[in-house]
Amino acid sequence: MTTLNVHRNPVDVTLFVMSRCPDAMKCEAMFSKVFQTEDLPPVDPLLSYIGTVERKTVKSTTDTTTITTVTCLHGQLECAGNTQQLCFKKYFSDHRIWVPFVVTMNSWHPSRIGDPSYAREVAEKVVETNGIDNIGYRFDSNSLSSVLDEVDKCSKGQEGFDLLVESVEHTMHHGVRTSCTIFIDDKKRCVFDGGLWRECPEGGTLADFVRSIKEAASRVTRNMM
Repeated sequence: MTTLNVHRNPVDVTLFVMSRCPDAMKCEAMFSKVFQTEDLPPVDPLLSYIGTVERKTVKSTTDTTTITTVTCLHGQLECAGNTQQLCFKKYFSDHRIWVPFVVTMNSWHPSRIGDPSYAREVAEKVVETNGIDNIGYRFDSNSLSSVLDEVDKCSKGQEGFDLLVESVEHTMHHGVRTSCTIFIDDKKRCVFDGGLWRECPEGGTLADFVRSIKEAASRVTRNMM
């Protein structure tokens, strides 16, 4: 017996980026609009950060310690910006809130990306203006402030560092080095580099990306029983 099962899971859309990269900012602005398209199928957006992870083993007379370091192309401010965005997404996982956080961070004062006080300013403004009650979050002013404090703590501590390591290793696993590289349904779809759309055989407009997501969502698998 043959059955047809429509792929109904959210479509994975991954942008491989660097938080202080101008190409990434333009790419994220484009996909912010893609994700707001009225009839778009469910999507699961992800930002995966470009960098390098190195581990060094240090031996002493009593024990052995592994030191992990992350290097970002635009320096430690970029590593901090990456971490701030990852931490905000961890505590506000709905893309209708964390994508505006990233885009607002890019559009206000991009030179301040990585500054903890700037990340907090953007976070407070985004949660205030994006109707978080309408997308399932229920906070009073005190509890919301506490969550934002947790985001800050994450960004400055081990929790955020671990998220950054995981993200950069995910990018390294996919062999991506160019910001911004787009994968849709775990397949390379396009690159935005040097202000130009490249390696985009299916087009590089908003409508083209919407079409690709719809095609991924409508793929049918045949299960032989």
